[in-house]
Amino acid sequence: MSRYPFPLCIQLTPPANLYEDPDFAATLAQLQELGFYGVELNLVDFSNPERLTEFLGRYGLRLTMVATGFYANRNGLSLSSTDEAVRCRTVEELAQMMQFAAGCGAGVICGFIKGGAGQDKAKATEQMLKSLAEVTALNDEIQVPVYLESTNHYEATLVNTMAEGAAFARKVKNKVFILPDTYHMNIEEESTAYALTRHQSLYHNLHVSDNNRYFPGFGAIDFFSVCALLKGMGYQGTISIEGRVKHSLREDIAASAAYLEEVNRRILRMQGENTAG
Repeated sequence: MSRYPFPLCIQLTPPANLYEDPDFAATLAQLQELGFYGVELNLVDFSNPERLTEFLGRYGLRLTMVATGFYANRNGLSLSSTDEAVRCRTVEELAQMMQFAAGCGAGVICGFIKGGAGQDKAKATEQMLKSLAEVTALNDEIQVPVYLESTNHYEATLVNTMAEGAAFARKVKNKVFILPDTYHMNIEEESTAYALTRHQSLYHNLHVSDNNRYFPGFGAIDFFSVCALLKGMGYQGTISIEGRVKHSLREDIAASAAYLEEVNRRILRMQGENTAG
C-alpha cells in the first residue's frame, strides 16, 4: 500500500558542493526514510548526469525534473525576450539542460525561464513560439519532456493558466507539456478542479504548494480534494512539494509528508467506503 496519494517528490536548491555537503546529505537521507520518490533540483552544473544519478541513488531517489528557475534568474535568461541575443542564448542554455536531463531520465521545467512579468504579451508570445519551435526541433533528437509551468501574472506574462500552457502545446503540436502548481492555480484559475480535469492529458506532475506558498498543510488549500480528484481521474503521475520554508527545511518536510500521508489515508478510507457501499 502506497504511503502517499501519488509518488512524492520535492524541489530543492542544492548547495554548490552538493556531493560533499553533510546537511544536504542529511536532507536526502530524511527523504529516503520518509519514502520520497525523487527530487527536482535547481542546478547550475550540467556536466555529469551519471554522477548525480549515482549520488541520488544512494538515497533511493532519482532526479525527476531539472528546475531551471535559479539558473535562469542568475543568468538573465528568457525564452520570450525581445532581445534576440538573450532569446537565442536561452535556447542554447536550455538545450544543455535538456541533454543533462536526458542523461538522468528526467524532465525540464520552464518556469521563470519563460520570461518575467510586465512584457508586451503579443510580442512575448511571438518570441516564445519561436523559442519553442527551436526547442522542440532539438527535442526530436534529445527526447526529454519539457514542461511549461503555469505561474501567476505577478511573476510571468505568459502561461498564467493551464489553458494558456495548453494553447502553446497545441501550437507546437503537443511536443511540450504543462506543469500545474496549486499555489499559482489558487491565484489564476477560476476552478482548480476544472483546469486539472480539462487538461489532464498534458501533465504528468503537479506542484503542490499551499496558498501562502508554504508546503502543503501550512495553509488553506484542501489537498484531500485535489488528490481525490486526481485519483478519480486515474492520474498516474507524481506530485512535488515546492514552496517557502516556514520553520526549517527538515521540520517542514516532516510535517508536510505527515499531512500528505493523512490525506492518503482519508482517500483510502473513502475508496473503501465506496466499495463497501
